[in-house]
Amino acid sequence: MIKGKSPDADRGTVMRLIVFADTSPRLGMSIPDFVAAYRVDAVISAGDLTRSDLPDIDHVQVPTLGVYGNHCDGRYLEELGMTNLHLKRVVVAGVSFTGLQGCVRYKPDTRDMLYTQREYKRLIRRLPTADVLVTHCPPRGINDSDDPAHLGIDALREWVDHNSPRVLIHGHTYPVRPVTLYGRTRVEYVRGARIVDLPSGG
Repeated sequence: MIKGKSPDADRGTVMRLIVFADTSPRLGMSIPDFVAAYRVDAVISAGDLTRSDLPDIDHVQVPTLGVYGNHCDGRYLEELGMTNLHLKRVVVAGVSFTGLQGCVRYKPDTRDMLYTQREYKRLIRRLPTADVLVTHCPPRGINDSDDPAHLGIDALREWVDHNSPRVLIHGHTYPVRPVTLYGRTRVEYVRGARIVDLPSGG
């Protein structure tokens, strides 16, 4: 259950998101009911979920966007009518979003969405600028770790340094003390479900 946020909290914000990542969200109610009760403006997936983790998400009355994680099947976003943000720029109510899927390759298995640092460097050349970056794996040095499965993306750190998105949303890792601010970028680490309010005024 989401705690610490009332349906009317912080409604001076420009947009309210509910973000899901890595584990089945425990909202205490259906996703459509939660969206209505908490006046959510958009639903975001940061990856490593399945269709069964997101029941009735195709029935919500707000935009639904996301990226795939390294363990995703590569199908459920489209099957559920969600917009795949990978290397795209999408504008919702005046706020722009972009995304990056997968994580740094840590095993030879080709069934998962895994990329070498060199492959990510090529991909990120195509990553458009946006107010909000949604990525499964974080940039190198931001809420990542030294173990191969949870290493951050080198080129994505360079992209953030250059573009300074307002908000960076990610899952995948297990930071003990999550970084919440990097330069001018607010960092939102999500595991399970979390409300993210985008403040007005940048």
